[in-house]
Amino acid sequence: MVLPDSSGSFPHVVIVGAGPVGMATAILLARQNVRSVVLERRDQPSCRQSRAVTVQRDILALYDRLGVADEIVNDGMSWSLGRTYYGDKEILQLRFPPHGEEIYPPFVNFPQFRIEEMLHDAALATGLVDIRLERTVTGFEQDDSGVRVTADGPEGPETHTGAYLVAADGIGSGVRRRLGITFDGWQTKGRFLVADFEAELPFRRERRLWFNPPFYPEGIVLMHGVSRRLWRLDWQIPLDADADVLTEPERVRARIATVIGDHPVKVVRSNTYTFQQCRASAFRSGRAFLVGDAAHVVSPFGARGMNSGMEDAENLAWKLGLVLNGKAGHALLDSYETERAAAADHNLELTGASMKFMTPDGEPGRRERDAALAAAADDPGQAHRVDSGRLYEPFPYYDSPLTAPTVLSSPRVRPGAPLPDLRCAEGGRATTLRAITAGSLTLLAVPGRDGLTPGLSAALDAVPAPAWVRRRVLAPAPAGPGTLTVLSDKMWDIYAGEQDVVYLVRPDCYVAAVVPLDGTPVDFGALTAEASNAAG
Repeated sequence: MVLPDSSGSFPHVVIVGAGPVGMATAILLARQNVRSVVLERRDQPSCRQSRAVTVQRDILALYDRLGVADEIVNDGMSWSLGRTYYGDKEILQLRFPPHGEEIYPPFVNFPQFRIEEMLHDAALATGLVDIRLERTVTGFEQDDSGVRVTADGPEGPETHTGAYLVAADGIGSGVRRRLGITFDGWQTKGRFLVADFEAELPFRRERRLWFNPPFYPEGIVLMHGVSRRLWRLDWQIPLDADADVLTEPERVRARIATVIGDHPVKVVRSNTYTFQQCRASAFRSGRAFLVGDAAHVVSPFGARGMNSGMEDAENLAWKLGLVLNGKAGHALLDSYETERAAAADHNLELTGASMKFMTPDGEPGRRERDAALAAAADDPGQAHRVDSGRLYEPFPYYDSPLTAPTVLSSPRVRPGAPLPDLRCAEGGRATTLRAITAGSLTLLAVPGRDGLTPGLSAALDAVPAPAWVRRRVLAPAPAGPGTLTVLSDKMWDIYAGEQDVVYLVRPDCYVAAVVPLDGTPVDFGALTAEASNAAG
């Protein structure tokens, strides 16, 4: 039987997988009035594990737009410093200065299971997301009219239909396998034991990575705070180590004590894992799209897994929304794979290099790594040779077909880059620039350094654009309706150049174009092309 959702309507999009990426996709679609049904194998809305704990500031801004950031900020463990040690000597510090205004800390650690629970509740609150637990997908078909997904549920076989399918069903994606898309890559030589534990510790909020420390000369140890009382430790272990022995509670507690000393602890969970570096050979097949771990998986030393998956969700959701609402043509959807596959390749390259340094394949690689570590211990000028994991930053879409060529000699923000965030006010209400621009194409006019130009709003109104495109003026002082007032004078130089300009901002807060506000046309390109045929 073909099932409507709980409201009696049929969904526009079928999403397989109710992890963070799948749920974020559903919420972002709902923000554009697009219904979805989410099919999940589990019988509960979360994985019940901490898993991907590190949230990067740009993704935290996305969580804010999804309505779940407050608890992450208040109860998570924020940090902006990573320390690396060789033996007991500190050899490297990674500091993460502000990009734009420091609205959010560079990184916040927070357990994945709680993010999943909050996203689940936020999705239900939209009234446009139907979440079906205990559903195992058994088949998939598609044609020019839409998709048809079959699943086994508690009451027997079900069929769900929609215009598109989003596969967010993880590293072992059944949808990917049914589509015949290969998942190519390699497995690292490093195997790790991870333990989450509760303890009251007097440690600073930092990321600590040790190579061959005195308390564990056998390999690498990584320590993170996950929340105010929850901590995580990872130890490199031999490939043939017995997981059942290593995860015995008393053995785990003894290991923890060698790192933190004599503090009472409660072990929450422990298990072993081996990293993979894999990427789907295609991110799209017809009306089916892969997101998150179904499309790419990387080692966690760099926090590039869930963070990049959340960017997949936002990138795809706004494009599906514009197409389904008749505001853009089907060609827009081609850019999802173009942009996000390039991002995946970038992340795989960086994490692959990190893992080859951290867990080298064979004795020659180990000797080369240890020589670099020893050189850094003797000479701080050699610290650049140490790769302790390059941490996540959003991938710019400079080469995307959606990014217009640069027409200004030195734009303050380059087309293809994320929009730098800042605090502003609209109609007396404090907000952020990304919160205002997210979810819709926006024309953002910015006066030059000399201040607000008379007639700037009229010039912005004269820019040819579809009627549904949002228009705003960003200014250092209030200037009437539609003006976003910058609240920090020092932030003005991020945007203000020598002349009045207009930014075309995408719904995912990336800059698509920057042109002088002098009658120069704004190139919308594929962002709105063929809209009359889009909703089919």
